[in-house]
Amino acid sequence: MTGRLPHDSGHMGMADDKGHGEVVSRPRAAELLTVGVVTGTHGVGGELKVKSYSGFSDHLLVLRNALFRKGQAEKELQLESVRPQPPGVIVKITGIETPEQARRFIGYEIWVPRPQAARLLEGEYYAADLCLCSVWFGEEEIGSVRSVLEGASADLLEVQGKAGRTFLVPFSDHFIGDVELEKRKIYLRGDEIVR
Repeated sequence: MTGRLPHDSGHMGMADDKGHGEVVSRPRAAELLTVGVVTGTHGVGGELKVKSYSGFSDHLLVLRNALFRKGQAEKELQLESVRPQPPGVIVKITGIETPEQARRFIGYEIWVPRPQAARLLEGEYYAADLCLCSVWFGEEEIGSVRSVLEGASADLLEVQGKAGRTFLVPFSDHFIGDVELEKRKIYLRGDEIVR
């Protein structure tokens, strides 16, 4: 059975070895999920507005360091403070004191160890985990999940078919049957959407 999909997702490469408030150790890439994105600056003290990908912010309020990434640029940074500001949080990075310094982080995604991402309820999945799955109808493998997109009424699985064709499958009970993350398989209820 399917459920709500927090958009905390993804994995990372290596961090730069320079930057403000850097942290020296971090988990392996597969253990990291993206939890939000910097959307702008806030005030005159170098603070950042961060939109939570999951729609929740409690897990962000306890962050003291995080990996910031935009394209190939990434920095592991210490956070001086985090406070709520719906639909996300306001973040102060150690060493960033002006709006001009803060502006360079607009568009950066925030990556954290999996245990620090939004908690999942029964029937919920991280998009990153779904992107590791193949898609099946009965005993036939249809393709693999390339990405998860936000749709109007449901999230959409972008499925790369075996023949190279791409399909968008709504992640809803109408289309999705069992999700077996341990086997990395998602089963469709019918195959009309991928034929």
